[in-house]
Amino acid sequence: MKHAVLSDIHSNWEALETALDYLKKEKVDEYWILGDTVGYGANPNECFEWAWQNAKIVLMGNHEQAVIDRGLRDWFNRDARSAIEWTAEVLKPEHKKKIRELRYLQITLSSTLAHSSPDKPREFRYLFSPEDARPSFHAFETPLCFIGHTHIPSLFVETAGTGEYLRPGSHHLERNERYILNPGSVGQPRDRDPRLSFGIFDDKKWTFEIVRLEYDNEKAASKIRKAGLPGFLADRLL
Repeated sequence: MKHAVLSDIHSNWEALETALDYLKKEKVDEYWILGDTVGYGANPNECFEWAWQNAKIVLMGNHEQAVIDRGLRDWFNRDARSAIEWTAEVLKPEHKKKIRELRYLQITLSSTLAHSSPDKPREFRYLFSPEDARPSFHAFETPLCFIGHTHIPSLFVETAGTGEYLRPGSHHLERNERYILNPGSVGQPRDRDPRLSFGIFDDKKWTFEIVRLEYDNEKAASKIRKAGLPGFLADRLL
């Protein structure tokens, strides 16, 4: 099966729509959403509704939790807090209800999925380096673990204790090795590449492909400004 692995959509409908147009041609079998479908952008209802109705797995991210947990917002920077407060106001009641049902961790036959890390997934720890990732390998038993949260496509290898940035293209995985894989961010990339990023995991070929696509980021940024959200969140997309 081919699994589309999407994370950190962040209410960016233009980016999500572009990714979905591409994935329809790829004929993927399942969509896995690793959290932070909302926050930052101007279309939280559209993005969350699509995810809930179409994805096999939808996880809780820190931005979803902050919608229903005001205390978590104290840990957000000023712009992120402004955006999540706006998001909480405009989200439909039925979407807030569904957010309360989201899980922090999910396990399939091949993979463990979390928004931030499989160890203490409710604490939303960032995995930037091999040292950050080392405790996580002790927290799951499957060959693979998929995470988001950093907005940077990356790969960590258990045996070698290494990590690397993942460039676009297909990456072969060794079946006798264990990996932590990050598809990057659909809605707000943070690797100095404004193109959206997501992954495709093929469990027959045992490959993980990083896809980068240009999209109408000018429109997405304009909608952020029009909604009265912080200008930095618009500029960051460009």
